[in-house]
Amino acid sequence: MSQQIAGTLSVSNDVIADLAGYAALSCYGVVGMAEQLQGAESVRVLSAQRLRKGVVVSTADDMLTVDLHVVIESGVNMRSVSENLASSVTFTLSEIAQVDPEKLKISIHIDAMKSRA
Repeated sequence: MSQQIAGTLSVSNDVIADLAGYAALSCYGVVGMAEQLQGAESVRVLSAQRLRKGVVVSTADDMLTVDLHVVIESGVNMRSVSENLASSVTFTLSEIAQVDPEKLKISIHIDAMKSRA
């Protein structure tokens, strides 16, 4: 038995970033979230406690944009992983944060490829 409660739900950009980061990590082919190191051409794979640094959340014109900076596994199909990643993040944000998928734009940036071993 569910009961509807009047009101609005407000979710911070940090929470959106955390949700998106955890959804991304659950996707096949994603090794981790990436952080671009200042002044270097290398990328660091972030620990689970720092996923937020690999996600940029912004709003404009009633649209929510989520930029995911990921490291994917070498040898996987980048297109398939990207499509799965966008779908997973959209579903998670829709279900948990009640974000309207029509007002959500997911951008995926593959910053590096690494083997899991």
